[in-house]
Amino acid sequence: MTQQVICLPRLVPIEFCQFFTHVLMRQGDLAPRGDEQIPNARAILDHEYVFETLHERLWPVIEDAVGEKLMPTYAYARLYSNGDVLEKHRDRPACEVSVTIQLGRSHHYAWPIYMGGQRFDLGEGDGVVYPGCDVDHWRDCCDGPEGYYSGQVFLHFVRASGPYVEQVGDQTTRKVFSYMKNRTAQMEVK
Repeated sequence: MTQQVICLPRLVPIEFCQFFTHVLMRQGDLAPRGDEQIPNARAILDHEYVFETLHERLWPVIEDAVGEKLMPTYAYARLYSNGDVLEKHRDRPACEVSVTIQLGRSHHYAWPIYMGGQRFDLGEGDGVVYPGCDVDHWRDCCDGPEGYYSGQVFLHFVRASGPYVEQVGDQTTRKVFSYMKNRTAQMEVK
């Protein structure tokens, strides 16, 4: 994968997208917090089991899409709302191959994401695979209907034989890493 951006429609069933968004909404109710990129985000969840499980389950699908073996680094989810802006940026080495997936949202407004100048209006469950370190990506100011919110999950990988393999498991920020233990032959044939 060099500069290729791949759209994967219906990557996650809508019912699961709504579930994941409710997880984010509950987090926002219990302990709202943003991050450096989106300080006013209603909620973020990084290294959470529910999103890491999605990461693990989609791993072989993403490998098929890019045509090479990958290793997971981390999963990150965010709940956006009106006024949020994602500035143009490129990601760190742990995001060599990234996937952004539109989870649930409050209205039928698709807050577009731009990658390398190309606009993507994702429906619930749609994903985009992109080389996070190589392609500028951003979102303009979210201007959805009143009360709008949008859940998004980011699944990050590195190439198994690539230059960033030391980023596997995002071990720079944690010590627990169970992806390989849970990746079974049974999982791969489903």
